[in-house]
Amino acid sequence: MNKNYSVGELAQRSGLTVRALHHYEKLGLLRPSARSEAGYRLYSEADVLRLHRLLAWRQTGMALKDIGPLLDSESPALREVLARQVAALQAQMLQQQQLLDALQHVARQAEGQGAGADTEPSLIEHLLFAMSMMRVQDKYFSAEDRLVLAQQKAQMGPERVLAAEAEWPALIRSVQQEMARGTPSGSPRVRTLAQRWMALTQQFVGDSPALRSKVTTMYAQEPDLQRLTGVTPELIGYLRQAVAASGEAAPTGEAQA
Repeated sequence: MNKNYSVGELAQRSGLTVRALHHYEKLGLLRPSARSEAGYRLYSEADVLRLHRLLAWRQTGMALKDIGPLLDSESPALREVLARQVAALQAQMLQQQQLLDALQHVARQAEGQGAGADTEPSLIEHLLFAMSMMRVQDKYFSAEDRLVLAQQKAQMGPERVLAAEAEWPALIRSVQQEMARGTPSGSPRVRTLAQRWMALTQQFVGDSPALRSKVTTMYAQEPDLQRLTGVTPELIGYLRQAVAASGEAAPTGEAQA
């Protein structure tokens, strides 16, 4: 037997207010299916499912005026609505994590530079880099890609992430120095640098060839990113040559992707 809920009970069980349910009714988004003998509103199980769909759409940031047509034009299964809600929340969490990573990166640089750091040109560069990386990642990586990258970082743990991120600048400078000296790409020194580059890349990207390809494309097509990191197509080509004879996977420009 299907259960009916009074407006007070539905408000309490759903975490809403009676006023909110009345507002949804006034807008035509959620009307009670029945009335008691005394004239009180009664919400059916179908009404509860409609309320959940309404809230799921609302949590994606959609305006109430745009939700009504969606509720009336389709009746997806509860499982489908839940999947959409999960996807929306994951996207929001990824955006928040991306912003948190950027802010923490800049905060670490400010802490290292001490008082007055907020006016230092180098810190401004770090801030511009953080903002640029947020824009660039949205351009080249899908929500699924960013989820994989976030999972990789989670598996590493905060300490390993910090250590690996701190190692990139020194590693890039070492490769640049060997290039400037004209050191052959097949020399033991350069091969060692290339192997370390690939090991760091794998920590952040994992074993996905598709992600590696996207990282390479990103660095090849973003001049500002090349300028800020020093990871140029020439540098990547130099490292690729260093491992060409070994048959290993070619390096990508992963630095802080």
